[in-house]
Amino acid sequence: MRKFLQSYYKKTLTIVAVSAFLWLLANQRQAFSPAVVQELSGQTMGTTWHVQVVHAADDNKLDQTGIAIETALARLDKRIFSTYVADSELSRLNTAAVGAPVPVSRELMEVLLLARTVNQQSFGTFDVTVGALVYLWGFGPQSATAVPDDKAIAAAMKHLGASHYEIDARAGTVTRTADISLDLSAIAKGYAVDHIAELLQTAGYSNYLVEIGGEVRVQGWRQPEQSWVIAIESPQNGPQQALARIDNHGAAFALAGSGVYRNFFEQDGKRYSHEIDPHTGKPIDHALAAVTVLAETDAEADAWATAMMVLGPEAGPLLAEKRGLAVYFIIRKGEGFETRHTPGFDAYLKLD
Repeated sequence: MRKFLQSYYKKTLTIVAVSAFLWLLANQRQAFSPAVVQELSGQTMGTTWHVQVVHAADDNKLDQTGIAIETALARLDKRIFSTYVADSELSRLNTAAVGAPVPVSRELMEVLLLARTVNQQSFGTFDVTVGALVYLWGFGPQSATAVPDDKAIAAAMKHLGASHYEIDARAGTVTRTADISLDLSAIAKGYAVDHIAELLQTAGYSNYLVEIGGEVRVQGWRQPEQSWVIAIESPQNGPQQALARIDNHGAAFALAGSGVYRNFFEQDGKRYSHEIDPHTGKPIDHALAAVTVLAETDAEADAWATAMMVLGPEAGPLLAEKRGLAVYFIIRKGEGFETRHTPGFDAYLKLD
């Protein structure tokens, strides 16, 4: 399952596609260095994961680290966050009796606490109780066969609302107070990225890149005087094209992207996105095509990327600037796109 790739400095430009929204670019321009970039990869959460670490040539810990990463990801996916595995923590919570406190792990507790915070700060646009709507619109286990009618949407929205689950952090329990279905697909991958980054740091690695399904976290340098560089993709069908690049300059940060141009279905010439507005019960229908969020943790970036997509091209930038969030917006304009970003991106952004 693991793939190992060693590389030294070379005078080439390498592009490694890691998601529909973000690419890793390695501009290798130095001579020989004893540091080695090694890659681990596999599958998790219905997508792929990649880790690149920089270490001394005589480091022999990476095999062990790779096994630890696989073990951690398997636990987060199958044992905790999956809605496809019947005995995962999240599945047990979703099927527990209404009003019954359910003991949960530290990981699930942390994700739900963060989800509650972002829900409140985003005026309800990020809502992990949208499970019933996600399934209704065909973005769950079964694909949509038709656009649901207003009656079906209204019925599904009765099973919606962040106020319908109670968190008791001291007791370590979560209680559904109504028949809701929690779906953590818009935050769990980001949390898993953070978890793996902490694992790498504990193992002694200080220069790394972690990516799961397009959510990215970097720290340190790929080589001396060589940053980790991430490309933001143009939101269009066909071959990937970069609109801009993000250079970490050795700093630690996390990135997450969200967009409407990859995961959708069409009916009668109209496109329906997987991004559901919890206020309307319907897929978003505005000019914002994609966003990229930069934050300290990938769980935060992941959640806010969804919130910004739902908020749209007017309300999204206003709230991002008010809260001091670093967000890059790609907005449809005619046959092309226009971009804008908040000041938090200035130090890292390179326009192509």
